[in-house]
Amino acid sequence: MFKSLPYVAATGVFALAHVVAQAQDLKMSTNLAEAGQWTVMASPLTFHYSDINRDESEEKHSYVWLVGAEKMLNERYFAGAAFFSNSFGQPTQYVYVGAKFRPEPSMPKLFTKISAGVIHGYKPPYDKKIPINTSSGWGLGVIPSIGWDFNDQFAAQLNVLGAAGLMLQMNATFK
Repeated sequence: MFKSLPYVAATGVFALAHVVAQAQDLKMSTNLAEAGQWTVMASPLTFHYSDINRDESEEKHSYVWLVGAEKMLNERYFAGAAFFSNSFGQPTQYVYVGAKFRPEPSMPKLFTKISAGVIHGYKPPYDKKIPINTSSGWGLGVIPSIGWDFNDQFAAQLNVLGAAGLMLQMNATFK
């Protein structure tokens, strides 16, 4: 039951994001200036929920880092790729598409994002650590996030990694 919880939660978040997007289409236009921009990203810090009450006998997580790039395809949708070292020290890739929202007009620097795509790299004995994954390391992922634009070029976002943890990500955007 608990293994499917992140999948169910991610599906619910995706459905909610879709409803929000439809409502936003009716109420307001999105920021057209973002279309065509490239963003490069890096993650210096990941917090694992299981680190809170870790038993000495449990395996310690490896340092997680991430680098990647994504392009805004239009005013809302983006595509990207990321390369990272997963929680178990395995080189991993994530190729994805997603949507970006500005949910609160009174706070234009606030954004939310949701991405979904193919993950490769969670291999035995850790292939069961993500809900939808094969023993050869190919899986599916959904990552919701919330972020803040410091200015037109720099932002920070917090990625929700299912039931595993939170990842701080720094973004630099170029036209």
